[in-house]
Amino acid sequence: MSNKFKIIVAVILCSVIVTTFSVREICRDWLLDSNREQAENQLLTYVVDIRRVLASYKYLPYLITEQESLIPVLTNTQVSTTQLQQTLTQFDKAANTKGWYLLKPDGSLLVSSRHNTNWDYNKALNITSNLRNQDGELDKDRGVLTSSYIANGSANYYLSLPINHQDKLIGIAVIEVDLTALSDPWLAENDFILISNAKNKFFLSSHPQISATEINSLGTADIITHQLSNNANIYSWVIANRDYQVQQVQLDDLRWHIYYLTPLNGLYRKVNMAGFISAILMSLLLSVLLYRYERKQKLYSHAALKQMIAGTNVGLVLLNNDRSISYINPTAMRYFGLSNDNLDKSDKNSNAHKLYASQLLTRHQDNDAVVSQLNDLLITPNFTGIEVFAHNHHGDDFPALLSITPLAWSQRRGSLMTFVDISKRKRAEHALSQANEQLETRVQETTEKLYAAQEELLLSSKMAALGRMSSAINHELNQPLTGIRTLLSSNLLFLEQGNTKVLVSNMALIDKLVKRMLSMTAQLKVFAFNRPERLIATSITDVLNDVFTLEQNKLANIAMTVDIPDSLPQVLAEPHRLHQVFSNLISNAAAALQQTSEQISKPTLMISANRVKDTIHIKIMDNGPGVDDDALAHLFEPFYTSKKIGEGLGLGLAITANIMRDMQGEIFAHNNLQQAGMTFTLTLKPYLRDE
Repeated sequence: MSNKFKIIVAVILCSVIVTTFSVREICRDWLLDSNREQAENQLLTYVVDIRRVLASYKYLPYLITEQESLIPVLTNTQVSTTQLQQTLTQFDKAANTKGWYLLKPDGSLLVSSRHNTNWDYNKALNITSNLRNQDGELDKDRGVLTSSYIANGSANYYLSLPINHQDKLIGIAVIEVDLTALSDPWLAENDFILISNAKNKFFLSSHPQISATEINSLGTADIITHQLSNNANIYSWVIANRDYQVQQVQLDDLRWHIYYLTPLNGLYRKVNMAGFISAILMSLLLSVLLYRYERKQKLYSHAALKQMIAGTNVGLVLLNNDRSISYINPTAMRYFGLSNDNLDKSDKNSNAHKLYASQLLTRHQDNDAVVSQLNDLLITPNFTGIEVFAHNHHGDDFPALLSITPLAWSQRRGSLMTFVDISKRKRAEHALSQANEQLETRVQETTEKLYAAQEELLLSSKMAALGRMSSAINHELNQPLTGIRTLLSSNLLFLEQGNTKVLVSNMALIDKLVKRMLSMTAQLKVFAFNRPERLIATSITDVLNDVFTLEQNKLANIAMTVDIPDSLPQVLAEPHRLHQVFSNLISNAAAALQQTSEQISKPTLMISANRVKDTIHIKIMDNGPGVDDDALAHLFEPFYTSKKIGEGLGLGLAITANIMRDMQGEIFAHNNLQQAGMTFTLTLKPYLRDE
């Protein structure tokens, strides 16, 4: 089964399904709407019947008030009620009601036509509640009132009339109506009607098998609203596994709800039948249209295929099963240098004049796989975008992209060959390849020059640093060496003279100069070799206090501000090396603050610490002169110093940076923006107890 046939079958099935669904929806909406209109008319008819039947009972309470013995019975407890009871019993039988009653104003029963057997407090309360005004007092001028009371699944409907004497309420005349008189005509019509009171409790059902009690257990929450295409609302209700369409109306004076239910099973059968008929008709129509379309396609497919092939800008060749050329478009004719004469000869039945696909390809090694498949009639060639060399009948060869796709047309089978001349692309690729090679050569030469320049620049930087280091070391060591040499020469003279006192003093000076030289070489040793040790919990405050004690002479005239929160955790560091860092930075700051004039601003040193995420930041800020931006970039380089020769080797900040790296921290420096001076920022990891 071909994909085309599958698609056609799928389209037909979808069309039939959509049509069937649409027809069913239209038919369902139309039938439901028609059924709704009929149900509304029928419901209005029943409402009129209900009011007519109930109105026929409305004047019966007045018969009780017309009895001569009524006033004496209500006003004198000694008067006999026998005659009045007999009269009420006759009225009850004649009117086919369920009971005639005479009540006291409080609702208690005085006379009954039913021998007091069906009277209780709830009935009395239900009747007297209608006679009370907004203040809760009995109203004697209310006229005939109606009330309903549901007990044990059945409804009791009453007509009550206040009885007045000398402008005073002395009793209530009550008639209980038998509501089965309403449902008897409905049973004859086989209509399903439900009536509920103001509390939505059903007390009357015309269905012979479904009682009002069963409907009360079901409730009206299952009534579903549907909107038709004409925006009309349809209400449906499932009762006893059967669908009903519901129409309802409310009697305002009685506060009753009347429901008219129409079974929908017959309507659904009509809808299904309409859908089935529409599906058959749609299937027949689509089959006829498909047959005519396929017939037309078979007649025009080959001509349309040739027209499509002729209008393309690539070379297209239509092949028969024997790989002979059935049709070739003008672009392919131009590619291969063919004329109409060649095609006319190939159209003849003689095999000697046929033009085959393999004749279009050059006898080239790259074409062997394609030519072998074209000559093998047992396989169906299928290629996509492979490069071949095509043969031009004028004697020229050209590169082309070849694609071969199986094809069927007009109940015939064959293949479609696609040729795209890529001569221009090949020339462009060759030119691009040469350009890339030239560019790669130039890039390689430029890279070598950059490497050479980089090495030369690095060597110059090293030589400059070595020069600065040599000059500093030379000057720093020459002074003590010259002093030692002079003192040793003097000692020879003092030794000959026997002046031991001066000799001892000179030896002390020599020892001091030697210690100074040892201190200088120690700085070089510290800078050259790191001494990583185990990092431990270190208190920033304790280390700073030690530094302040040692450097108190230098800080004597400087205003100190220290802001370190008590809640700040300890840091991971080496206490003695952190001491060296603080000592170096504070000593440098004190030296810089000596240049600050107290007339301009008081020399101030501020030290603060805070926690930023998982890092402790320590800032040492002064209001000294700061440094130039050019010097700021080289501040932590070894042997770089802004001091005069003889005042230092320029290793202090370089050693400080190395120590911070050893303690897994960092150091940054920048000039202050809002005021003079500069700020050093140290970052260290906080000490966590679980570490």
